[in-house]
Amino acid sequence: MRTHLRPFAGRRYWEQRAKLTVKAVLAAVVAWLIAKYGVGHAQPYFAPLAALLGVYPTVVRSLRESLAYAAGFVIGAGLAIPVGLLIGPNALGIAVVVVLAMLASGWRRLGEQASQVAFTALFALLVGGHQVVDYTLPRLADVTVGLVVGLAVNAAVFPPLYLRRGEYAVREMQRAVEDALGTLAEHIIEPGEWDARLEEHESRLAVVQDQARYSLEQGEASMRANPRAKLWGYRPLARDGPGQWPARREMNTLDHATAYIRSIAATLRQTADAEEELSPALEFRHAYAALLRALAGLVRRLPETPDGEALAEAERIQRELEEPHLGSRTDAPGLWDPEKEMLRLSRLLLDGIRTPGP
Repeated sequence: MRTHLRPFAGRRYWEQRAKLTVKAVLAAVVAWLIAKYGVGHAQPYFAPLAALLGVYPTVVRSLRESLAYAAGFVIGAGLAIPVGLLIGPNALGIAVVVVLAMLASGWRRLGEQASQVAFTALFALLVGGHQVVDYTLPRLADVTVGLVVGLAVNAAVFPPLYLRRGEYAVREMQRAVEDALGTLAEHIIEPGEWDARLEEHESRLAVVQDQARYSLEQGEASMRANPRAKLWGYRPLARDGPGQWPARREMNTLDHATAYIRSIAATLRQTADAEEELSPALEFRHAYAALLRALAGLVRRLPETPDGEALAEAERIQRELEEPHLGSRTDAPGLWDPEKEMLRLSRLLLDGIRTPGP
């Protein structure tokens, strides 16, 4: 379990939290100082609050949340102004502004900041009263200062880039696929003795696969609009920026390999209780086990180009096993010809390793 959680916890996790804390403190203090002494507001409390929205773990999310917060604040203030001028901060004014704010907060683009509409509208109405305009405009300036400072600090100071975490998670996935192929090779020869271990490896594959996908999503999100991505040779503003990351291409290959491994295991389980003539022959089982071990060796070398000799050996075994099944009178792949079905899956697995997908 500690190995599985390592991409998400430990020293690197606390380093990231420390950097995020430093940025949050810096953004809040600088926003307060600029709004108080630069702009001249006596109590610019909205400035540091808005600044914190600019220091989310990724630059692109910081930008998205900041824009949503700004939109929610503007909408809330826009609702409070006419209510404050025409009705005032009383029971009727509160009821009207809450109804309007709750309807406006249903706009999906606001996301997690939807609650800011009602909060801002009520705050502006109750504190600003009949002078709601005089109260709201300085607060709008504070929010603008805070958001600009927060985004600037997040982009300039330790801009988060989670590529190494994603690459580490893909390495874990690679080892899990390799181990599963090795266990499957043992299982095909002695099914009864390796059932428990095969189930264990399949469960581990599912867990590691989910973790790797999460890490890759975090890494891709951290690349967008991130100036540090240029240092890694990527185009942070390009639409296909995350697609340039080799870890994603390797993960696609491993995802396909995982699907084929599960299908091979399922085919073996289906033939376990089948009639003897439908069960793969012992000679085929031994040769297929050798093929699975060769494929495990090729997976171990990813993302490098497969070794010529190792690839040729896997191809040789695959072709030798396919040869008896190439005639026109053989059954189609499936339960009626499990050997042909397993060869179809191993062929897809071999071709996927040979030419990794985009």
